Amino acid sequence: MLPLVVSVALVPAIVILAFGVAVRLVSRQPAVSPVVQYLPDRASTVLRDALLADADRRAVPAALIDLAVRRKIRLVADASAGDRAPIGVVIVPGARFTPEEYAVLEALVGPDHVPGRLRRFSAERRALGLRIKALLRFTEDSLAREGLVATRRISWPGTTLTVLAYLGMLSEAVLIVFTLVANDWLALCVTLVATTATILTVIITPASWRKYLPAARPKREHLDGLRQYLVAVETDRLRELQSPRGAQLVPESADSAPAAAPAAGGELNAPGGDALVRFHLHERLLPYAVVFGVEREWAAKLKLEAAEAANAPGASNGETLAALGELTAELAQLIELAGGAGELLASLGELRDAGGEVIADAGAFFDALNP
Repeated sequence: MLPLVVSVALVPAIVILAFGVAVRLVSRQPAVSPVVQYLPDRASTVLRDALLADADRRAVPAALIDLAVRRKIRLVADASAGDRAPIGVVIVPGARFTPEEYAVLEALVGPDHVPGRLRRFSAERRALGLRIKALLRFTEDSLAREGLVATRRISWPGTTLTVLAYLGMLSEAVLIVFTLVANDWLALCVTLVATTATILTVIITPASWRKYLPAARPKREHLDGLRQYLVAVETDRLRELQSPRGAQLVPESADSAPAAAPAAGGELNAPGGDALVRFHLHERLLPYAVVFGVEREWAAKLKLEAAEAANAPGASNGETLAALGELTAELAQLIELAGGAGELLASLGELRDAGGEVIADAGAFFDALNP
């Protein structure tokens, strides 16, 4: 029976597993940057960049953290509530939102938002997941219209291999019965190996993936350079990679997060000098740390740099520096309480307007953003 098991089960299982691994590698479409980057592309957004970095699951949490970093919302939680404390979203007075930012918050609130209720309840989470999926699909369509990704995802390799894998598992189940009846333990072991390989094929093979077009390659290489910078969290390496005095620190827009800029002659016109400029630069990268899964390390780094900026010579504006450190500490604490930025959405509870009133539905949310 062993030759039959090898030819019918093991060889096909190994073949489709090899194809599954190959498909997995092809779907990754790596874009490696030859240089390290320390600033995001100003023409893009965190949500779009997350999709270009193939980090869909972290796109909305990163966009949420970005809104907090830009001082458009505040994320608050009761630390005394322990693990998985409900996290509230407070709209900052006078904040202005782009259509994309409004879409992010609208997806989080939704028409079925219930004040005081946590997102981790199953019915609420399913509805939230559907809204986020629709938001990501809309963003992907926008990238497709710009010629950065293909209009349709590639799905036929995953579908084909999955069907073959399930057919293989059916035949292997029959062979397991025959080997047990025949009391052929060697053939049974080989069949179990084949079954394991078939199951791995289903796990490894992506169901579908987006195809990045040549126009997206420079942007994806830039993001990889940013990833390389973010994973280098040691202080000495960060200072070697970046010179704040040599950086072009120009605010992106009037409603962007404040950023110190070099004055004429190369001197820094911000209290705290280099330390504060470095903090501003690194704070803007916290949403991208969420995209690349290093938000805890980066938040801890920001806390240290906020303290360094506060104690730096020339740090005369104590109120501003205290506010910077407070925001960083809040975000670091929230990420820790939620178990990581990827779990923030599951912990979201109430959304409040600038006056502290709970927003109970999407209509009230729209009114709060458009007084």
